Amino acid sequence: MISALTRAWDNLLGVGEAAVTVPPLDGALLPNRLLDEADVRLPLEGVDSLATVGSELLASSGKVLHVLGDEAVWGLRHSFETEIAAMAATGDGLAVALASGDIVVEGGRLDGHTYRAAPEVTCITALAVSGGDLYVANGAAQGSPDDWQRDLLQRGASGSIWKVDLESGASSRIAGGIAYPAGLAVDGGQIVYSEAWRHRLVRIDAANPGQPQVLHTDLPGYPGRIAPAAQGYWLSVFAPRTQLVEFVLREPGYRKRMIAEVPRPYWVAPTLRTGRSFYEPLQGGSVKHLGLLKPWAPTMSAGLCIRLDDAFQPSLSLHSRADGATHGVTSVVEFRGRIWAAARGDGLVVAIPLGELGDGA
Repeated sequence: MISALTRAWDNLLGVGEAAVTVPPLDGALLPNRLLDEADVRLPLEGVDSLATVGSELLASSGKVLHVLGDEAVWGLRHSFETEIAAMAATGDGLAVALASGDIVVEGGRLDGHTYRAAPEVTCITALAVSGGDLYVANGAAQGSPDDWQRDLLQRGASGSIWKVDLESGASSRIAGGIAYPAGLAVDGGQIVYSEAWRHRLVRIDAANPGQPQVLHTDLPGYPGRIAPAAQGYWLSVFAPRTQLVEFVLREPGYRKRMIAEVPRPYWVAPTLRTGRSFYEPLQGGSVKHLGLLKPWAPTMSAGLCIRLDDAFQPSLSLHSRADGATHGVTSVVEFRGRIWAAARGDGLVVAIPLGELGDGA
Protein backbone atom coordinates (compact mmCIF):
# COMPACT_ATOMS: atom_id res chain seq x y z
CA MET A 1 0.00 0.00 0.00
CA ILE A 2 2.76 2.42 0.96
CA SER A 3 4.77 1.64 -2.18
CA ALA A 4 1.70 2.25 -4.37
CA LEU A 5 1.09 5.62 -2.70
CA THR A 6 4.76 6.51 -3.12
CA ARG A 7 4.64 5.71 -6.84
CA ALA A 8 1.45 7.77 -7.26
CA TRP A 9 3.05 10.73 -5.45
CA ASP A 10 6.22 10.46 -7.53
CA ASN A 11 4.19 10.34 -10.76
CA LEU A 12 2.20 13.40 -9.72
CA LEU A 13 5.23 15.53 -8.90
CA GLY A 14 7.77 13.99 -11.29
CA VAL A 15 10.17 13.07 -8.51
CA GLY A 16 11.73 9.85 -7.25
CA GLU A 17 11.39 7.03 -9.79
CA ALA A 18 9.21 9.30 -11.95
CA ALA A 19 11.94 11.91 -12.39
CA VAL A 20 13.54 12.26 -15.82
CA THR A 21 16.64 14.09 -14.65
CA VAL A 22 20.14 12.66 -15.11
CA PRO A 23 23.04 13.65 -12.81
CA PRO A 24 25.81 15.72 -14.43
CA LEU A 25 29.26 14.37 -15.14
CA ASP A 26 31.23 16.32 -12.59
CA GLY A 27 33.92 15.91 -9.96
CA ALA A 28 35.54 12.48 -10.29
CA LEU A 29 33.27 11.83 -13.28
CA LEU A 30 34.33 14.89 -15.27
CA PRO A 31 34.43 13.90 -18.99
CA ASN A 32 37.75 13.20 -20.69
CA ARG A 33 39.03 11.18 -23.66
CA LEU A 34 41.38 8.81 -21.85
CA LEU A 35 39.82 5.65 -23.30
CA ASP A 36 40.14 6.96 -26.85
CA GLU A 37 43.72 8.12 -26.18
CA ALA A 38 44.85 4.70 -24.88
CA ASP A 39 48.23 3.70 -26.29
CA VAL A 40 47.22 0.04 -26.63
CA ARG A 41 44.12 -0.80 -28.72
CA LEU A 42 43.63 -4.50 -29.50
CA PRO A 43 40.69 -5.46 -31.76
CA LEU A 44 38.57 -8.39 -30.56
CA GLU A 45 35.09 -8.54 -32.05
CA GLY A 46 32.38 -9.31 -29.51
CA VAL A 47 34.68 -8.99 -26.50
CA ASP A 48 32.70 -8.99 -23.28
CA SER A 49 34.41 -10.16 -20.09
CA LEU A 50 38.02 -9.87 -18.88
CA ALA A 51 39.77 -11.82 -16.13
CA THR A 52 43.32 -12.39 -14.89
CA VAL A 53 44.63 -15.76 -13.74
CA GLY A 54 48.24 -15.82 -12.65
CA SER A 55 50.29 -14.17 -15.39
CA GLU A 56 47.55 -14.40 -18.03
CA LEU A 57 44.96 -11.92 -19.24
CA LEU A 58 41.88 -13.70 -20.55
CA ALA A 59 39.01 -12.30 -22.63
CA SER A 60 35.71 -13.80 -23.73
CA SER A 61 34.20 -13.29 -27.17
CA GLY A 62 31.08 -15.24 -28.03
CA LYS A 63 31.85 -18.92 -27.45
CA VAL A 64 35.62 -18.41 -27.43
CA LEU A 65 38.00 -17.80 -24.53
CA HIS A 66 41.09 -15.86 -25.65
CA VAL A 67 44.44 -15.34 -23.95
CA LEU A 68 46.75 -12.38 -24.55
CA GLY A 69 50.06 -13.48 -26.04
CA ASP A 70 53.51 -12.01 -25.45
CA GLU A 71 53.30 -9.84 -28.58
CA ALA A 72 49.90 -8.36 -27.73
CA VAL A 73 48.06 -10.81 -29.98
CA TRP A 74 44.96 -12.73 -28.90
CA GLY A 75 45.29 -16.51 -28.98
CA LEU A 76 42.68 -19.24 -28.62
CA ARG A 77 42.50 -20.69 -25.11
CA HIS A 78 39.25 -22.67 -25.27
CA SER A 79 36.02 -22.88 -27.26
CA PHE A 80 32.68 -23.73 -25.64
CA GLU A 81 29.40 -25.02 -27.06
CA THR A 82 27.47 -21.93 -25.94
CA GLU A 83 28.36 -18.28 -25.46
CA ILE A 84 30.38 -17.15 -22.45
CA ALA A 85 28.28 -14.96 -20.15
CA ALA A 86 30.77 -14.05 -17.39
CA MET A 87 34.12 -15.06 -15.85
CA ALA A 88 35.96 -14.87 -12.54
CA ALA A 89 39.27 -16.21 -11.26
CA THR A 90 39.04 -19.00 -8.68
CA GLY A 91 42.62 -18.50 -7.53
CA ASP A 92 44.54 -20.92 -9.75
CA GLY A 93 41.69 -21.45 -12.21
CA LEU A 94 38.89 -19.68 -14.02
CA ALA A 95 35.14 -20.01 -13.48
CA VAL A 96 33.32 -19.55 -16.79
CA ALA A 97 29.56 -18.98 -16.81
CA LEU A 98 27.84 -20.03 -20.03
CA ALA A 99 24.62 -18.78 -21.59
CA SER A 100 23.05 -22.16 -20.76
CA GLY A 101 23.43 -21.42 -17.03
CA ASP A 102 26.25 -23.92 -16.49
CA ILE A 103 29.44 -22.73 -14.79
CA VAL A 104 32.63 -24.56 -15.79
CA VAL A 105 36.04 -24.28 -14.13
CA GLU A 106 39.06 -24.14 -16.44
CA GLY A 107 42.44 -25.01 -14.94
CA GLY A 108 43.64 -25.22 -11.36
CA ARG A 109 42.59 -27.57 -8.58
CA LEU A 110 38.93 -27.59 -9.66
CA ASP A 111 39.61 -28.05 -13.36
CA GLY A 112 36.64 -29.65 -15.11
CA HIS A 113 34.15 -29.09 -12.30
CA THR A 114 30.70 -27.95 -13.43
CA TYR A 115 28.19 -26.08 -11.27
CA ARG A 116 24.66 -24.77 -11.56
CA ALA A 117 23.17 -22.12 -9.26
CA ALA A 118 19.61 -23.28 -10.07
CA PRO A 119 17.79 -24.64 -13.12
CA GLU A 120 16.11 -21.28 -13.71
CA VAL A 121 19.34 -19.26 -13.59
CA THR A 122 20.11 -18.60 -17.27
CA CYS A 123 20.88 -14.86 -17.34
CA ILE A 124 24.24 -14.79 -15.57
CA THR A 125 25.84 -11.35 -15.75
CA ALA A 126 28.72 -11.56 -13.25
CA LEU A 127 30.69 -13.93 -11.00
CA ALA A 128 32.82 -13.40 -7.91
CA VAL A 129 34.84 -15.85 -5.84
CA SER A 130 35.79 -15.65 -2.17
CA GLY A 131 37.43 -18.58 -0.44
CA GLY A 132 35.43 -21.68 -1.27
CA ASP A 133 32.31 -19.79 -2.37
CA LEU A 134 31.25 -18.71 -5.84
CA TYR A 135 28.76 -15.84 -6.05
CA VAL A 136 26.53 -15.58 -9.11
CA ALA A 137 24.52 -12.58 -10.34
CA ASN A 138 21.44 -13.50 -12.38
CA GLY A 139 20.31 -10.38 -14.21
CA ALA A 140 16.70 -11.42 -14.79
CA ALA A 141 14.44 -14.38 -14.13
CA GLN A 142 13.88 -14.85 -17.87
CA GLY A 143 15.87 -14.33 -21.01
CA SER A 144 19.62 -14.04 -21.51
CA PRO A 145 22.17 -11.25 -20.94
CA ASP A 146 21.66 -10.16 -24.56
CA ASP A 147 18.03 -9.26 -23.64
CA TRP A 148 19.12 -6.47 -21.29
CA GLN A 149 17.44 -3.71 -23.31
CA ARG A 150 14.10 -5.50 -23.15
CA ASP A 151 14.41 -6.01 -19.39
CA LEU A 152 15.18 -2.30 -18.93
CA LEU A 153 12.21 -1.19 -21.04
CA GLN A 154 9.92 -3.58 -19.17
CA ARG A 155 11.14 -2.10 -15.88
CA GLY A 156 12.38 -5.51 -14.81
CA ALA A 157 13.29 -6.22 -11.19
CA SER A 158 13.51 -10.02 -11.14
CA GLY A 159 17.27 -10.35 -10.73
CA SER A 160 18.89 -12.41 -7.99
CA ILE A 161 22.21 -13.29 -6.35
CA TRP A 162 23.22 -16.86 -5.52
CA LYS A 163 26.01 -18.57 -3.61
CA VAL A 164 27.55 -21.87 -4.75
CA ASP A 165 29.87 -23.98 -2.61
CA LEU A 166 32.81 -24.91 -4.85
CA GLU A 167 33.48 -28.13 -2.93
CA SER A 168 29.98 -29.61 -2.62
CA GLY A 169 28.20 -27.76 -5.42
CA ALA A 170 25.35 -26.84 -3.07
CA SER A 171 23.70 -23.52 -3.91
CA SER A 172 21.37 -21.07 -2.22
CA ARG A 173 19.74 -17.78 -3.16
CA ILE A 174 21.02 -14.80 -1.19
CA ALA A 175 18.80 -12.02 -2.53
CA GLY A 176 16.07 -11.44 -5.10
CA GLY A 177 13.88 -8.72 -6.54
CA ILE A 178 16.92 -6.82 -7.88
CA ALA A 179 16.65 -4.53 -10.90
CA TYR A 180 19.30 -6.26 -13.00
CA PRO A 181 22.41 -7.02 -10.91
CA ALA A 182 25.24 -6.63 -13.41
CA GLY A 183 28.37 -6.70 -11.24
CA LEU A 184 29.63 -8.39 -8.06
CA ALA A 185 32.45 -7.82 -5.59
CA VAL A 186 33.25 -9.50 -2.29
CA ASP A 187 34.13 -7.03 0.47
CA GLY A 188 35.08 -8.98 3.56
CA GLY A 189 32.07 -11.09 4.52
CA GLN A 190 29.73 -8.90 2.51
CA ILE A 191 28.66 -8.70 -1.11
CA VAL A 192 28.55 -5.51 -3.17
CA TYR A 193 26.52 -5.56 -6.36
CA SER A 194 25.71 -3.01 -9.06
CA GLU A 195 21.97 -2.63 -9.63
CA ALA A 196 21.91 -1.38 -13.20
CA TRP A 197 18.32 -0.21 -13.65
CA ARG A 198 18.37 1.69 -10.34
CA HIS A 199 21.81 3.16 -11.14
CA ARG A 200 23.36 2.30 -7.80
CA LEU A 201 25.80 0.17 -5.79
CA VAL A 202 24.39 -1.90 -2.93
CA ARG A 203 26.01 -3.88 -0.12
CA ILE A 204 24.41 -6.92 1.55
CA ASP A 205 25.55 -9.31 4.23
CA ALA A 206 25.63 -12.80 2.74
CA ALA A 207 24.54 -14.27 6.07
CA ASN A 208 21.80 -11.68 6.69
CA PRO A 209 20.78 -10.11 3.35
CA GLY A 210 17.53 -8.60 4.62
CA GLN A 211 19.04 -5.15 5.25
CA PRO A 212 20.72 -3.89 2.04
CA GLN A 213 22.88 -0.78 2.31
CA VAL A 214 23.00 1.63 -0.62
CA LEU A 215 26.63 2.71 -1.10
CA HIS A 216 26.25 5.03 -4.06
CA THR A 217 23.12 6.09 -5.92
CA ASP A 218 22.08 8.08 -8.99
CA LEU A 219 25.00 7.13 -11.20
CA PRO A 220 24.97 8.83 -14.64
CA GLY A 221 24.95 5.48 -16.45
CA TYR A 222 24.05 1.81 -16.08
CA PRO A 223 26.71 0.18 -13.87
CA GLY A 224 28.07 -3.21 -14.83
CA ARG A 225 30.87 -5.46 -13.63
CA ILE A 226 33.06 -4.67 -10.62
CA ALA A 227 36.69 -5.77 -10.44
CA PRO A 228 39.16 -5.49 -7.54
CA ALA A 229 42.12 -3.15 -7.98
CA ALA A 230 45.38 -2.67 -6.11
CA GLN A 231 43.54 0.06 -4.22
CA GLY A 232 39.77 -0.03 -4.35
CA TYR A 233 37.78 -1.30 -7.31
CA TRP A 234 36.99 -0.64 -10.97
CA LEU A 235 33.40 -0.30 -12.16
CA SER A 236 32.39 -0.60 -15.81
CA VAL A 237 29.43 1.51 -16.99
CA PHE A 238 28.14 -0.11 -20.15
CA ALA A 239 25.74 2.62 -21.33
CA PRO A 240 24.89 6.22 -20.42
CA ARG A 241 21.58 7.50 -19.09
CA THR A 242 19.69 10.19 -21.01
CA GLN A 243 16.62 12.27 -20.32
CA LEU A 244 15.01 10.86 -23.46
CA VAL A 245 15.26 7.26 -22.21
CA GLU A 246 14.24 8.29 -18.69
CA PHE A 247 11.10 9.85 -20.20
CA VAL A 248 10.33 6.75 -22.29
CA LEU A 249 10.65 4.57 -19.18
CA ARG A 250 7.74 6.54 -17.67
CA GLU A 251 5.44 5.78 -20.64
CA PRO A 252 4.25 2.13 -20.37
CA GLY A 253 1.91 2.28 -23.36
CA TYR A 254 4.59 3.63 -25.66
CA ARG A 255 7.16 1.09 -24.48
CA LYS A 256 4.78 -1.83 -24.97
CA ARG A 257 3.97 -0.85 -28.55
CA MET A 258 7.61 -0.08 -29.36
CA ILE A 259 8.77 -3.51 -28.19
CA ALA A 260 5.98 -5.23 -30.14
CA GLU A 261 6.17 -3.25 -33.39
CA VAL A 262 9.68 -1.82 -33.80
CA PRO A 263 12.82 -3.88 -34.59
CA ARG A 264 15.17 -3.96 -31.61
CA PRO A 265 18.02 -1.97 -33.23
CA TYR A 266 15.66 1.00 -33.51
CA TRP A 267 14.23 1.04 -29.98
CA VAL A 268 14.56 4.25 -27.99
CA ALA A 269 16.95 2.62 -25.53
CA PRO A 270 20.60 2.82 -24.48
CA THR A 271 22.94 0.68 -26.49
CA LEU A 272 26.56 -0.44 -26.53
CA ARG A 273 27.20 1.36 -29.83
CA THR A 274 25.08 3.83 -31.76
CA GLY A 275 25.52 5.85 -34.94
CA ARG A 276 25.74 2.94 -37.38
CA SER A 277 22.33 3.35 -39.01
CA PHE A 278 20.35 6.33 -40.25
CA TYR A 279 17.20 4.61 -38.96
CA GLU A 280 18.22 4.68 -35.30
CA PRO A 281 16.08 6.67 -32.83
CA LEU A 282 15.57 10.31 -33.87
CA GLN A 283 17.14 9.43 -37.26
CA GLY A 284 20.39 10.89 -38.49
CA GLY A 285 19.19 14.43 -39.11
CA SER A 286 18.18 14.87 -35.47
CA VAL A 287 21.58 14.01 -34.05
CA LYS A 288 24.05 15.06 -36.77
CA HIS A 289 24.64 18.14 -38.90
CA LEU A 290 27.21 18.09 -41.71
CA GLY A 291 28.50 14.80 -40.34
CA LEU A 292 29.08 16.14 -36.82
CA LEU A 293 27.13 15.21 -33.70
CA LYS A 294 24.96 18.02 -32.44
CA PRO A 295 26.00 18.99 -28.88
CA TRP A 296 22.40 18.73 -27.64
CA ALA A 297 21.68 15.32 -29.22
CA PRO A 298 20.89 12.48 -26.74
CA THR A 299 23.87 10.20 -26.14
CA MET A 300 22.69 6.61 -26.56
CA SER A 301 26.16 5.06 -26.21
CA ALA A 302 29.48 6.08 -24.70
CA GLY A 303 32.48 4.61 -22.92
CA LEU A 304 32.94 4.92 -19.17
CA CYS A 305 34.71 3.11 -16.36
CA ILE A 306 35.03 4.43 -12.82
CA ARG A 307 37.71 3.94 -10.19
CA LEU A 308 36.07 3.36 -6.78
CA ASP A 309 37.82 3.83 -3.45
CA ASP A 310 37.57 1.34 -0.59
CA ALA A 311 34.20 2.87 0.38
CA PHE A 312 32.92 2.35 -3.20
CA GLN A 313 32.87 6.07 -3.96
CA PRO A 314 34.11 7.37 -7.36
CA SER A 315 37.64 8.74 -7.28
CA LEU A 316 38.57 8.78 -10.98
CA SER A 317 36.98 7.96 -14.33
CA LEU A 318 37.99 7.12 -17.91
CA HIS A 319 35.72 8.22 -20.75
CA SER A 320 35.00 7.82 -24.44
CA ARG A 321 32.58 10.60 -25.33
CA ALA A 322 29.63 10.47 -27.73
CA ASP A 323 31.89 10.94 -30.76
CA GLY A 324 34.54 8.54 -29.45
CA ALA A 325 35.57 5.05 -30.58
CA THR A 326 35.65 3.06 -27.31
CA HIS A 327 31.99 2.60 -26.46
CA GLY A 328 30.13 -0.01 -24.43
CA VAL A 329 32.66 -0.84 -21.69
CA THR A 330 31.56 -4.18 -20.20
CA SER A 331 34.61 -5.22 -18.17
CA VAL A 332 37.71 -3.65 -16.57
CA VAL A 333 40.74 -5.26 -14.88
CA GLU A 334 44.23 -4.30 -13.74
CA PHE A 335 47.06 -6.30 -15.29
CA ARG A 336 50.83 -5.72 -15.47
CA GLY A 337 50.69 -2.09 -14.40
CA ARG A 338 47.89 -1.15 -16.78
CA ILE A 339 44.15 -0.77 -16.66
CA TRP A 340 42.50 -2.91 -19.35
CA ALA A 341 38.96 -2.13 -20.54
CA ALA A 342 36.80 -4.25 -22.85
CA ALA A 343 34.75 -2.01 -25.16
CA ARG A 344 32.20 -4.44 -26.55
CA GLY A 345 30.41 -1.73 -28.51
CA ASP A 346 33.49 -1.14 -30.66
CA GLY A 347 34.97 -4.63 -30.44
CA LEU A 348 38.33 -3.90 -28.86
CA VAL A 349 40.32 -3.97 -25.63
CA VAL A 350 42.28 -0.87 -24.63
CA ALA A 351 45.03 -0.46 -22.03
CA ILE A 352 46.31 2.59 -20.17
CA PRO A 353 49.36 2.63 -17.86
CA LEU A 354 48.25 3.20 -14.28
CA GLY A 355 51.08 5.70 -13.87
CA GLU A 356 49.40 8.01 -16.42
CA LEU A 357 46.22 8.32 -14.35
CA GLY A 358 47.71 10.60 -11.72
CA ASP A 359 47.31 10.45 -7.95
CA GLY A 360 43.76 9.12 -8.28
CA ALA A 361 45.12 5.84 -9.58
